Amino acid sequence: MKSSLLAVFYALMLLYSAATPALEIKNVHHDRAAFDIEKGEQISIQFTLSSAATVALNIFDGRELLMRTLATQTVLPAGVHQLSWDGKDQAGHPVSPGAYHYTLQAKASSGETVEHDLTDLTGGSDLEVKDIKWDPEQGKLRYVLPATARVNIRVGLKNDGPLLRTLINWVPRTGGLREETWDGKDESGVLDLSHHPQLLIGIQAYSLSDNAIVIGPDQNMVTLVEDLSWGKTRRVVKQSSQKRMYAHEQQPLETRGDFAIELKLPDRTPRNKDGITVVSGVVPVRLDIDDKDRVRALARRFEPVFYLDGIFVFENETGFLPMTWNWDASSVNPGLHYLTANLRGYEGNFGIATLKVYVKPKEGQADE
Repeated sequence: MKSSLLAVFYALMLLYSAATPALEIKNVHHDRAAFDIEKGEQISIQFTLSSAATVALNIFDGRELLMRTLATQTVLPAGVHQLSWDGKDQAGHPVSPGAYHYTLQAKASSGETVEHDLTDLTGGSDLEVKDIKWDPEQGKLRYVLPATARVNIRVGLKNDGPLLRTLINWVPRTGGLREETWDGKDESGVLDLSHHPQLLIGIQAYSLSDNAIVIGPDQNMVTLVEDLSWGKTRRVVKQSSQKRMYAHEQQPLETRGDFAIELKLPDRTPRNKDGITVVSGVVPVRLDIDDKDRVRALARRFEPVFYLDGIFVFENETGFLPMTWNWDASSVNPGLHYLTANLRGYEGNFGIATLKVYVKPKEGQADE
């Protein structure tokens, strides 16, 4: 008798499971790659439920911090649905421009819960940027990005010359033909590189995940939501890859990107009538880093490299900050010169600064 009751029970369970298929979230996609909050735009995420459930749309930033949760108040039936996000955080304020990603969580009346999250399964691939063209007359840099990505653009000189400017610093851009505006100046604003014959433009990019959303307008530096009054909730990482050197996609958003550095000469160094610093003999050149970047720079290995007029002159393989390099200006011809420092981080982060100086002729030496 007992075995017969068990057989009936299992039969009923099979019938029940056949009648109520496992909960699934399928056919997930968003209706646009990017939108601009300032223009009143929003984005809609469409999905299909295999059976009835309540659904929550969760929005995370590049730090994996929860920005917003949009949950349905009622049970949604099986079928096609959509949820929309207006670009505001949990406190009702517009989020900072940048890249965000979303997950969907569905919960059935039985308690079964499933999640759709492509963050760790897609994106993170190095991309080949094509058709890089610099138009110095219009001040426009154009290139073709094969997919939505985070992009870094640096400008330097060929033949192992220095890096002279970071144009955009690992910020999101949607795929297709892109255009950046550049005034042709170096990081410190003392060099006009727009028509330099040795100009070198380097663009790196890695793809964002398929659930990424870019919020405009475009920025050149990463901006973050600082007020997290609703608390810090992090997305659970489902899959991680082996750590690699120079893998910017693996670096935390807060520590990714280039440093802000500064070159200084002694305060009492004289200037000429044009306001240019005048130097002679041995000159102490001090390299320091902006306070906001100091901690992350010191947490990694780096080395300072110095160039004079685009040519390598000195490297310190032991990086410490601040540091002072005693440059012997008497070894170069008198006249205008450009002293550039690159702070090379071992994880591919750079600091860039240039000083314009006038080297005073030695006594009895003609000025060039």
